Amino acid sequence: MIHKLTNYTILLMLVIGIVACQDDNSPTGPDPEPDPDTYSYLLALSLPSIESYPFHTLTDIREGTADIAESQEVPGVVPVSVTGNDGYVYLNSPELLTKYEVGEDGILVNLGSVPNLGISGGPVFEFLSDTRLMISTGPRQAPGGVFGYQIIDTETMTEESQGTITLPTDENALSIPSSYILRDGKIFVPYIHTDENYVAFDEAPVAIYDASTLEYEKTIYTDKAACLGYSIISSHGIAENGDLYLAACNSDYWGANESIPSGIVRINAGETEFDDSYFLNLTEKFEGNHTGGMVYAGNNVAVVQVFRSDLVDEYGDYQGDFVIEYHAVNLESGATQKLDVPLSKWPRRSMQLLDDGTVAIVGNTQSEGNNIYIFDPADYSVTKGLVYEGAELINSLLVY
Repeated sequence: MIHKLTNYTILLMLVIGIVACQDDNSPTGPDPEPDPDTYSYLLALSLPSIESYPFHTLTDIREGTADIAESQEVPGVVPVSVTGNDGYVYLNSPELLTKYEVGEDGILVNLGSVPNLGISGGPVFEFLSDTRLMISTGPRQAPGGVFGYQIIDTETMTEESQGTITLPTDENALSIPSSYILRDGKIFVPYIHTDENYVAFDEAPVAIYDASTLEYEKTIYTDKAACLGYSIISSHGIAENGDLYLAACNSDYWGANESIPSGIVRINAGETEFDDSYFLNLTEKFEGNHTGGMVYAGNNVAVVQVFRSDLVDEYGDYQGDFVIEYHAVNLESGATQKLDVPLSKWPRRSMQLLDDGTVAIVGNTQSEGNNIYIFDPADYSVTKGLVYEGAELINSLLVY
């Protein structure tokens, strides 16, 4: 059974929850090799009526049922999901970034921690290699656009280095990084550039850094978008030919500038400038509605979130009400198709590409409860996968 937490603080809009401290989490030896045929998925769950925000490890999300009664809480802390990689899970708490393996019984096992740079609901990260993680865990807004980062050796869970990057910003403006994207030996950093009232300017920037030295090279801008991406949802994809697609998420929830359309822009393979000939205007295609994140499913097909503006009466509805649709988009032809997923709530970390090329979509629905829906880009079909019982909502899905 899950157990009630006794020491926690809920940051309603930004984090799942935060509580005090953990015990000594230093590594004790070499990591055991994960078994790829066992536990591969982690759900972060929410049951606030008993002050519980547990996790559930699963071997399959394509079918079956699961119940929150079989979930687990991480002792002493309710961390924020960061990422999964090579069979391991990384979670962030107020003071530590911790690596876990999942044992044969599905229980998270601590493999070591490093002191972090803070906690937010949207850590920004990228694996520079199989065992080198670049990550910023602290608040996503900083004076002068200066953000701290760490390079973590994830094999030994030690800090290799830390430093700062500076995102170009105007006086009295704010810069909020959306993601770190490694491509062609460079780190692309799309960021939300807003005035002091968090209204995004009428152009969207991407800062570019050398991946080896992290030295700043330049910033590029597109006037086709207000802001690109957001750190709490997948918002970009690299196509098979190396083209980088970025979703403009300028709804009143993300970047707060609905004066220009949401859509998708492109930086061609081998280039460090926007392709000015390309813009997929999704607001036009979706009857004036704006989009959230996107996941690239391969072969020029992406899945995007769409916020139904006619169902949004106040800001909290973007997370707390059933206002989200999902659509498949052909990035080449521009054709779109609404997916057979009921209206859902909670947009954060709700889409993941699976190893067979399908896309898992978290559906916190009113009509069908909480489920995982599986989109197949081969025929645009959607099937209901895992049925989850007992949770108010599924906060996030990690594939590791």
